[in-house]
Amino acid sequence: MSSVPLPFIFGAAIITIGLLAAFVLIKRRSQKSTVFEKVEKSQAKQSGGQVLKQREAGFLNIVYGLAAAMVVADGQVDKAEIEIAEQLGKKLIPNFDDDAFVMVVRGHAKLPPFTDMIDTMAPLLPLEAKAEIFQYLQAIATADGKITPDEKHYIHHAEVTFGLDKL
Repeated sequence: MSSVPLPFIFGAAIITIGLLAAFVLIKRRSQKSTVFEKVEKSQAKQSGGQVLKQREAGFLNIVYGLAAAMVVADGQVDKAEIEIAEQLGKKLIPNFDDDAFVMVVRGHAKLPPFTDMIDTMAPLLPLEAKAEIFQYLQAIATADGKITPDEKHYIHHAEVTFGLDKL
């Protein structure tokens, strides 16, 4: 009787989890509002077109930064992680721009620490947006079929800071 090596089973489990997370995010495509629109709805007290555009740009830049930090967490820029970040980013955020995102990835050394970006965003987001961003970051981390200790740390920090570990 032959047995399947444990690393193979572990790798297959990670790939399955990554694909499931990507599927969940892609499935949300049918929703009518984006993460940013949900954030705006939860903070509807402020109004005005210019304020909205500035906040959208700031939110988009933070999402680019979080996604870029996750892409480079293992010290490598993996094509699968870039592709999933772009594909799912377009479904979550209005005006997601692949070229702008790649520029943030290339300049990742200038980004604030991932944990600081999460800590800054957490109090500003409704729970539903936190969950979607968390799933987005999880999908990026698992897109290459493996999850590194740094990626695990980032995912765990986001989960705890967003309060998703208590759900």
